[in-house]
Amino acid sequence: MLEFISQHQFGIAVAAYWLFSAAVSSLPEPMPGGSAAYLWLYRFCHTTAGNITTAFGSKIPGLKTVAGLLLLTAAFSTTGCALHYTVHPGALNPTDSAAYDTLLMAQTAIDTARTQPDSPESKTALNTLIGSYNVARESWLTWRGAIVANQPSDAYLAQLNKNLTDLTNAIRALNGKGVK
Repeated sequence: MLEFISQHQFGIAVAAYWLFSAAVSSLPEPMPGGSAAYLWLYRFCHTTAGNITTAFGSKIPGLKTVAGLLLLTAAFSTTGCALHYTVHPGALNPTDSAAYDTLLMAQTAIDTARTQPDSPESKTALNTLIGSYNVARESWLTWRGAIVANQPSDAYLAQLNKNLTDLTNAIRALNGKGVK
């Protein structure tokens, strides 16, 4: 739970602010001649919930500009609800880890398909998947070797991306033939 909160701080802050704003909106209006403390609490909560600039804007010159810049910086520096990906131990980088995951999923799909009864369409899809797997694995090993040897790897990376895309499409095609 704490990991989720730390990964989605901005979203949780927005949700908390929304809840606070909703709670403040549901406060009953103060009665004429009612408690001064409640009147103060009511006004304070509405001012705070309404807008931080409303609460402090007239007292701090340039707050709108600074607040806007801070908000923009915060928006660009947070990961928001982007997927959090854990790199495998021993992986060279996140690309290496993701390629390994794709190859692992393909291997699992191949192993599963081999245990199921096959139709001519699923057999063709399986053979295509096996071929794509072999090509993608070879390009992954070539790209990985270039990285380890400090060789230019951009061309190998482009080929790896193409081969992994083909592999993913082959997995989808196999799943479309009734093999799950």
